[in-house]
Amino acid sequence: MSKKKYRTTFSKMTVAFIFFGLIPLLLLSLFFFLRYSGLLRDNMTAAYSDMTVYVANNIEDLMDNVDEAMGELYDYQDSVGNTLAEVLTDVTAERSERELAVREALGDIMAKSEFISSLRLADTYGNVYSLYYSQGKTLRNDAESRTTMDVYQEGDSLTEMMLFGTFPEAEICVNSEDYIFSLVRNYMDVTSIETTCSQRLATLYADINVDDIEELIEKSSLNKGSFYVYSPAASSYIYSGDTGDYLGSSHPLSFCEELLDGGSGYEKIGSQWVFYQKISDVDAYAVLVMENSDIMGAFYQSVSILILIVAFVGAFLLVLYMMFSVWMSEPTRKLKAAMEEVEQGNLDVRVELDTNDEMEYVADGFNHMTERLTDYINQVYVAQICRQDAEMNALKMQIQPHYLYNSLDIIRMTALEQNDRKTAQLLESLAKQLRYVMGPQSERVYLKDEIDSIREYFVMMRIRYEERISLMIYLKDADQTLMIPKLILQPMVENAIRHGLREKKGYGAVAIRVERKSDHLEIVVMDDGVGMDEEGVRHIMDSLENHEVGTIESDGTASIGMQNVYDRIKLNCGAEYGYTVQSTKGMGTVITFTLPIWKEP
Repeated sequence: MSKKKYRTTFSKMTVAFIFFGLIPLLLLSLFFFLRYSGLLRDNMTAAYSDMTVYVANNIEDLMDNVDEAMGELYDYQDSVGNTLAEVLTDVTAERSERELAVREALGDIMAKSEFISSLRLADTYGNVYSLYYSQGKTLRNDAESRTTMDVYQEGDSLTEMMLFGTFPEAEICVNSEDYIFSLVRNYMDVTSIETTCSQRLATLYADINVDDIEELIEKSSLNKGSFYVYSPAASSYIYSGDTGDYLGSSHPLSFCEELLDGGSGYEKIGSQWVFYQKISDVDAYAVLVMENSDIMGAFYQSVSILILIVAFVGAFLLVLYMMFSVWMSEPTRKLKAAMEEVEQGNLDVRVELDTNDEMEYVADGFNHMTERLTDYINQVYVAQICRQDAEMNALKMQIQPHYLYNSLDIIRMTALEQNDRKTAQLLESLAKQLRYVMGPQSERVYLKDEIDSIREYFVMMRIRYEERISLMIYLKDADQTLMIPKLILQPMVENAIRHGLREKKGYGAVAIRVERKSDHLEIVVMDDGVGMDEEGVRHIMDSLENHEVGTIESDGTASIGMQNVYDRIKLNCGAEYGYTVQSTKGMGTVITFTLPIWKEP
């Protein structure tokens, strides 16, 4: 054991008090006087920037809530099961019948969001339907200029949401003194894939009272400055403290409009600070304008704050000194506890100290003593016991699968003797799957074996769902001996049944198609279940592509099985391989694997 140079406990405590007590106190006092004004400004601007972001996020949540409610229009069905698309395109229906159905659909939407004050819908025949939360309001006869299907300009996406600036509700409604802004979406013909993105049946307007935004701003406790919600593209104000800004009589953000170019942040212009935050999915910004004097007013309280800081530092030093004393006695407590464990027969205990004093020397001697004693015992006794345990475990690992297979076969034969062929079939399928899963632990398997395992799994699923689901396999004989990673298709088939076909009314099918391309193998797993919307697919792909390999996302966007398959393909095949998810609400889901062409195990 090499000798070390040790310092006394007293010298270490003296040096610690100087370097951790007196010097930091002096430096902190000097730093305060030199930099306090800058820190105060930075803290205040950061605080108001956070408030702006907070309000912007709340406004974004409000718009998302309304937009989600608008999407419920696609799920509406009348009393006989007709969708809104069928109602709007039924030329034989009476106007009163159509109007009743549309108002019922609008009522369903309004019930989904507390922020919608009124709804307006214009169809392809020039008809305008409306529904107001307040029973005393009625749509004006001359309101067509603000309720039309032609609001989307050439080049605009028909499926994107648009934002209309705030205007007096009296322009479209009688008996109103409110100001409203509108979220606008086209209602598309989703009866086929071709018309989903190209054929619109109506345009839906969701009107929101600007007072709702004012309530969000009041909740943020902003008692200084002026707050705006502004759309640069439309040059219109969604919210302002001055109603004249809605009518175009003034433009208070003209001096800073060039900042609103897609980003967020804050900047000082002249004597004013401008804090701005982009609101996602719409071309609008939350903007807070404050005078510099409002932000720096707290600087005059610097003397009182300095006293508080010095008092805090003094208390901190006192606590630090007490903690240091406890730390100095910690080595003795560790040695005492270790000796007590050795007395109880625990020779694996070690004391790790890095104090560079006499206590570390004692700890090293204690550890050396227990190591030598443990070595003597392990050579004679522990090694023999471990060898016997290993032999017993090896024998048990050989017996367990064989015992499980024999037990399942006995139960299956008993079920056959009792004429319970369905149970016997389930047990036989389960046994085959267990042999496949618990068989040789090779990462690559023949494509034929993986497909056979899926067929056995589907035997159980068809019985479970009373023969209302079916499986179709498209696999050429020449491709059956190709190698793929083991157990990558079963999680996808399970998801197709659980999340796609189980919720579907009537019969459903899962299809697996294998096709060998010039440079890769393509496997497609598809179902005709309930499907997902575009947002759900995007969340799944983002979760798969952006999470750390080997971890599970906390929000549960992608299932454990999907993440496991995605990670194993990336790790075993390469970063250029994997799978993608495509889905259409109400039509089904398609998962496309891209794998290397492996001909050898």
